[in-house]
Amino acid sequence: MLKHCIEELGPGGKCKSINFICTKTDDINLGAYIRSARLPRDQIPEDKDQKKTCILHRNEHAKTRVKEKFENSDIKKIFNTDNQFQVFTVSSNAFFDNSLNLESSETEIPKLQDDLRNLNKSINIELTREYVNKAKGVLSLIHSDQLDNDKKVMEMKVIEFKKNLKESLIELEKYFKSIYKDLEQHLSKGVEESVNSCVASTKKLIASNKEGRGFHKILRALCKNYGCYWSKNWDVVLDLNKSLAKHLHKNIYDDFCKIFPVTGKTEKSVQEQTDKFSIIQSDSAYPRSDILHHIHNFIKIEETKLKAALHRDIVDKKKDIYSSIQITIVNEMASCYQQAAAVRGTGSMKKMQDLLINTVDQKKEDMFEKAKTEVLKKFNHFKMDIKSTLENELQETIERSHTQTSKKKWMDVSREIEELERLLDHLSD
Repeated sequence: MLKHCIEELGPGGKCKSINFICTKTDDINLGAYIRSARLPRDQIPEDKDQKKTCILHRNEHAKTRVKEKFENSDIKKIFNTDNQFQVFTVSSNAFFDNSLNLESSETEIPKLQDDLRNLNKSINIELTREYVNKAKGVLSLIHSDQLDNDKKVMEMKVIEFKKNLKESLIELEKYFKSIYKDLEQHLSKGVEESVNSCVASTKKLIASNKEGRGFHKILRALCKNYGCYWSKNWDVVLDLNKSLAKHLHKNIYDDFCKIFPVTGKTEKSVQEQTDKFSIIQSDSAYPRSDILHHIHNFIKIEETKLKAALHRDIVDKKKDIYSSIQITIVNEMASCYQQAAAVRGTGSMKKMQDLLINTVDQKKEDMFEKAKTEVLKKFNHFKMDIKSTLENELQETIERSHTQTSKKKWMDVSREIEELERLLDHLSD
C-alpha cells in the first residue's frame, strides 16, 4: 500500500503525517500462531495469559515489520520523524472484554483515542485562533478611531505601506522567477528521459506473464480504466500513466519537496515566502503613538488572516500542479485506451499491446512536452494568484486603515482587546 501512494502522500498530496492502524489484533488462532511464530516454550504461559502473550508478541512483530517497510521506502524522505509516522495495533474486543486479560493500555485504543483527540483539538485551536485574531483586528481598527490622529503622519504612513507592498511584490516575483527557472530546467530533463525510455517501459509493463493466462483480461481492464489496473487485493497493480509520468515526476521531486515541504523550512518554500511578506517593515521612522500601534495591529492581523487562507490554497494548488503531468498523459492516451478496449477476437491481446506501444511511440514527443507546458502554466497561474491576492487584499487593508477614521465616536474597546490578547496567549500555550 505504501509504495503505491507516495505521490498522493507527498509532493502531490496534502498529507502531513501517517497513522497505520492494525485492527482485529485479538483475532488469533493460538495453536497456529505459536507454531508459525516459533515462540520459545519458556515464553508461553500455561494459564489464561497465553492468548495475551501471543497477541502482544504479534502486535510487536507487526509494528516492527511496518516500521521497517517505512524506513526502507521512499516515503521516509517525506515523513522523517517519529511523530509523523505511527503504528497502532488496536484490539477492540479486548478493550471491552476483561476475560482476554489485556490491560486497557495494551489494547492501544486509549492511545489512539488520545491521538485523535489531539488532532481534533489542534484543528479547533487553529480555527479559534483565526477567529479571535479577526475579532482583535476589527477591535483594533475601531479603537484607532477613538484616538486623535495626526493626518500628516497617517498620510506618510500610508505612502510607506504602499511602497513596502510594491517592494515586497518585486521580491516575491524574483523568488518565483528563480523557482520557475529550476522547474523548467528539470522538466526539460524529464521530457528527454521520458522520450528515450517510454516505449521500452510501456512494452515491459504490458508484457504478459510467462503463461499469458488471463492477462488479456487484465490488459483490457487497464484500457477500460484509462491506463490503470488494480487487482482487488492489490497484488497486481499496473498503471501505464504513472509509468509514463515517472521521469517527469522524478526530475521535479526535489523541487516540489523544497517548494512545498510537508514540514520544516527549506528556504525555497512558497509558504516561507508568504510568511515573510509584510507591508510593515519598521516603526523607527515615526514616533511611537497609540493610533499607529492599533493600526499596525490591525494590518498584522489582516496579514495573518490572509496568509492562513493562502497556505490552504497553496496545498490545493500544489496537488493540482503535480497531478497535471499524469492528467495530461491520460488525456493524450484516452482515445488509444478506448480503441484498445474495443478490440475483440483472435489475437486481440497482441493487437491491444501493439496499439498501446505504437501510440506511445507516435505521441511521445508532443505528449511529454505538453505535460511540461501544463505544469509550467499551472505554476505560473499559481504565482499570479498568490501575487494578486496579496496585492489586492493588502491594498484594501491599507485603504481601510486610512479611511476608517470616523467623526462618530464608538465605545471604548480597549478592555475587549486586552481580553482577546490574553485568549490568544492561552491558545498559543
